[in-house]
This record gives sequence, structure tokens and C-alpha cells, in this order.
Amino acid sequence: MNKFIANWWRSQQFKLAISRGNTRQAMQLLQEIQKSGARLSWLEKLFRDKLQLEIYSQQYKQEVKSLKNKLNDALQELENINTQEQNSQVLVPEQEFIESVYKNFNLKYHDQTKLQCTGINQDIFNDLEENLIAYLQDELSKIPQKQLKLKLEDALEDINNLKIGRDPSYAFSLTPHVYFMKYFLENVYCLYLAWFLIYEAGLLPKNVNILDIAAGPGTVVYGLALFLQSSIGFLQIPQMHISYYSLEKQDAFQYRGLQFWRR
Repeated sequence: MNKFIANWWRSQQFKLAISRGNTRQAMQLLQEIQKSGARLSWLEKLFRDKLQLEIYSQQYKQEVKSLKNKLNDALQELENINTQEQNSQVLVPEQEFIESVYKNFNLKYHDQTKLQCTGINQDIFNDLEENLIAYLQDELSKIPQKQLKLKLEDALEDINNLKIGRDPSYAFSLTPHVYFMKYFLENVYCLYLAWFLIYEAGLLPKNVNILDIAAGPGTVVYGLALFLQSSIGFLQIPQMHISYYSLEKQDAFQYRGLQFWRR
């Protein structure tokens, strides 16, 4: 009889604790009821199941957190591996060299998309210009003076179509020579800076494969070659192989640049 009254009293106290929101007291009373061996009421069973679900939920959250941490660690490790592989395949930007290019070319960013260049690397480009002049003098000296003037005028008229939005035919024998005199050095200058920006962004690979459509005399390769030449003393460049294939309409125009480069 006393046991029955004690169980009844605990159940009443349990209901009162639940009604007051006293979870800690309700948990303590539930443990006492379970230890007594008394049959649980529907409210006590419901509270017991609620506690069990909370335990499962907490375990689930801890497991999810643990798995997320493991996943993040694995992703970070994979990113580090990828970064190492990429660094092994590209030329890692060297700050001292970057600063020297900015100084030589007087590079200034006016905003994120506008870069002003008002300088030049005299040592690199003076040598290029001298070699180009020597090549042109040698080539043009082979043509009789009477024919030379006419051929130059025809080639110049053809190339000047670019100024009115037309494609030149590039069909004249001195078209490459006029291109060298009017556009080549400026274009190489621009491509030098383009290769520099690729390098600065960490995107210049150690092994370069170039497919140049309408390649002309190899202006793109000249820009890259001069850029690499100017990096001597700053970068430890591994032995680099450049695979260069060009597609050009005029055979006479295609490899002229490579010819005077070999001089």
C-alpha cells in the first residue's frame, strides 16, 4: 500500500514539474519512477521518448559536425595538393621581377580595367629594334630602287585598309616588311605586357603550347620571348619548350619574323 502511494505521489509531482516547465525535476522524478518498477503513464512515456529523441538528435548533430570537419580537412588537403601541382606547372610570380616591370614600363592602374603604360624596357626593346632595322635594310637592299618604291607603295596601300575597317589581302611581296615598319614593334610591346599580366596572375605555364591563327611573323612568340629574356636575373626558369604552330594565308608573310630572329 505504501509503495502504491509513493508511486502515485511521484507521478503527481512529475505532472506538476511538467506543467511548470521544470525539465530537470521531471527527469529526476522519471528516473525514480523507472527504478521503482512502476508502470509508466502515457505522459511519462511521452516524456521519456522525448528525452531519447533529444539524445539521438544531439548524437546526430555531433556526428554531422565531425563528418563536416573531416570533409573540410580532406578538401583543404586536396586544395593544397592541387595548388602544389599547379605551382609545379606554372612560373610562380616573383615580386622583385614584377616590381621591376612596373617600374620600367611605368605601369599605373586607373581602375580595375584600365592600365596605363608610359615606359619601356630599353635594353630589351632597343636590341629588338636594332635587329629589325638590320634585317629590313638587308632585305630591301636586294630590290632595285625603281622597283622598291612601287612595291612599298603597293604594300602600304594594302595594309592601310586596316584603318578603314577592311582586311588587307597581304598579297604583295613587301607586305611583311611594311608590317614590320608600321605595326610590329608596337604589337610586340603590347604582347609583352599581355604575357606579363598572365605571369603576374600565376597562369603562365612552364611548358607553353601556342596555336596562333593568322600568326604573321610570329608576333605573339616575340612578345613571350622578350618577356622571358627580361626575366633573366630574377627568375630561375627551367628549360622551356615552346611548341609553336601557325596558320597564315600568305606563305611569304608567315615566318618572316622567325627569319630575322635567327640573325
